[in-house]
Amino acid sequence: MAEQIIFILLLIGYLHFSMCLSNDEPHACYNKFEYEYNVLQKLIVLEEKMKQQEETNNALRNELSDAREVITGMKKKFIRAERSFDGSTYTRWGRTICPKEAFLVYEGYAAGGHYTHKGSGSNYLCLPRDPTWGQNIDGFQSADRIYGAEYHTGDYPYWKHLHYQDVPCAVCRIPRNNVLMIPGRNICYKDYVLEYSGYLMAGHFSHAGSSEYVCVDDKPEALEAGKGAKDETYFFFRPGYMRGTEVSTI
Repeated sequence: MAEQIIFILLLIGYLHFSMCLSNDEPHACYNKFEYEYNVLQKLIVLEEKMKQQEETNNALRNELSDAREVITGMKKKFIRAERSFDGSTYTRWGRTICPKEAFLVYEGYAAGGHYTHKGSGSNYLCLPRDPTWGQNIDGFQSADRIYGAEYHTGDYPYWKHLHYQDVPCAVCRIPRNNVLMIPGRNICYKDYVLEYSGYLMAGHFSHAGSSEYVCVDDKPEALEAGKGAKDETYFFFRPGYMRGTEVSTI
C-alpha cells in the first residue's frame, strides 16, 4: 500500500515538473512539486510510525498473554496452597460434588460388605474411580470381598426413582477442623456451620451383615448405568426418615 502511494505521488510530481518546462513561472511550479514532495515525506514517516506502533502493540499483546499465564499459574498455586492448609475431610454420601466452600478430593462409588455376610468390614467405603493396583490376582477371591452399594428406597415416594440405583460419593476437604455428623438434626449447634444435610441410612436391621450409619445427602444422585438389583450392600432409611447433618466448626 505504501509503495502504491509513493508511486502515485512521484507520478503526479513528475507530471507537474514536466508542465513547468514550458511555464513562464518555473518558481511556482517548483513550489508545487516541493509541497507534494514534503507530503510524500510525511506519508513515509507516518507509515514508519504506524509500523512501529504495530510492533509495540504486538509486544504489549505478548506481554499481556505472558501476564495472564503468570496469573493463571499463581491461581493454581494458591488453590494448591489453600488445599494444603490445616483442615478436615469428610465423605458426602449420595453426591458426586462437594458443597460450595469445600474442595473435591475425589468422587467415586459407595461400597461395603455384602448384606448377607457376617464377616468383612462393617463400614461403608468411598472407592475412587481411578484406583491404582499393587500386587493382585485376577478373578473373584475367597477372602474378604467388597460390593457396590445400592439405594433400597422403593417404599418411599420421594426416593422411589432411586430404588436399586448405585450410590455415588464425594470426598471433600475444607480448611476448617472438627467435622462431625449429628444424627437427628438438620440445624447446626452454636459455633458450627452446615456442610450438608440429609437422611440417616444403613443396612436393614434383619440382615446378617452389619453396617454403619451415614448421612446421605437430601438431594441425592445416582451413578450412571447403575440401575438393577445386584443384591450386594444397601442403603436403607432409618425409621421415620431420621435426619442427619454433617457439620464443621467455624
